[in-house]
Amino acid sequence: MDAAKLEWAARQLGDKVVELRRRTGLTQEKLAEASGVSRNQIQNIEHSRNNTKDAGTGRYGRGNPRLDTVFQLAEALGVPVAVLIDPDTPLPE
Repeated sequence: MDAAKLEWAARQLGDKVVELRRRTGLTQEKLAEASGVSRNQIQNIEHSRNNTKDAGTGRYGRGNPRLDTVFQLAEALGVPVAVLIDPDTPLPE
């Protein structure tokens, strides 16, 4: 998979977490409590980044959460994990 496709998939994941969190009325803090994922990690996922910076550009790296993190978020948000993992799977109505 090329870098552009991975970047797009990371953005889709972040956008889906934001939308689902807002639909359920959760703040990042409340989602952190419900999922066991830190608020900082949720913020990074929502912004498609991680805490490492490229030494040359100073830009944050692309978001790439661990699989167990995605499962925890899916459970807390009440959706199948495929909704978050597969960028082509739409959000449920």
